[in-house]
Amino acid sequence: MNKISSVAGKLRDLRTNLRFKLAANYDINGYRRIYHIHIRKTGGTSLNYMFISLVKGMDTESAVYGEMVAAKDHRVMREGKIYVGWNDKLIDQGHYYYAFAHTPLHLLALPPKTFTITVLRDPVKRVLSHYRMLVEYRENKVDHPAMKREGDWLGESLDDFLDRIPAEDLLRQVYMFSPQFNVDEAYREITNCSHFMFTEDFEAGTLSLNSKLGVDLKSIHMRRTKSSPQISEKQISRLRDMLVKEYELVDRLKVFQASEVIK
Repeated sequence: MNKISSVAGKLRDLRTNLRFKLAANYDINGYRRIYHIHIRKTGGTSLNYMFISLVKGMDTESAVYGEMVAAKDHRVMREGKIYVGWNDKLIDQGHYYYAFAHTPLHLLALPPKTFTITVLRDPVKRVLSHYRMLVEYRENKVDHPAMKREGDWLGESLDDFLDRIPAEDLLRQVYMFSPQFNVDEAYREITNCSHFMFTEDFEAGTLSLNSKLGVDLKSIHMRRTKSSPQISEKQISRLRDMLVKEYELVDRLKVFQASEVIK
């Protein structure tokens, strides 16, 4: 057993040294790594698949993504590039080519020279997409990890969902960048990202991202929810009123983005 343990330890050390060496040599238009601040239900999974498709080799994007899900540390390597998902410790360490997580930015400590990306969406559409996803999981008895925490939010209607969803999930686009739901702080953090884009203008955002990074990402669209629970105009109006801060943030970001284009 001691010999087996010794060999296993040496193999781990070799893999660790290889990862350090690979990560130390990444030069992505002056950056050392790429990190996606993944806001749920904004099309971020499509973006993750697009980056995986750059070096997927003989596997499909889904196969590589599935391997990341199954891996104990949610880390895979393809063609000399390291990918990390949902592992805050590894994300903060910075030894990767591309990483993503749903973790709020204020809970991370990203290393210098990290290219940061985030995708935002019309606030009402994002929350409705989240709601429809959970309804679909319940209808189809999908054993998704999200249901353990979020399944009880559903109730019998969108109103039940809105009564139960925590503020940090309802106002996720603000909370990801401000623990106090401060629009000014969230605006400052997002405009300090290397790149931000909108679901509604995904193609243009991808072209700009390609230009900044010197890559050739191709559009991939994932996870289209098929469930269509009944939702009234009154419920949508209520939801919009609950998302005033997010609309203020998104409107300001669109003005900022337009001014950058003019420059």
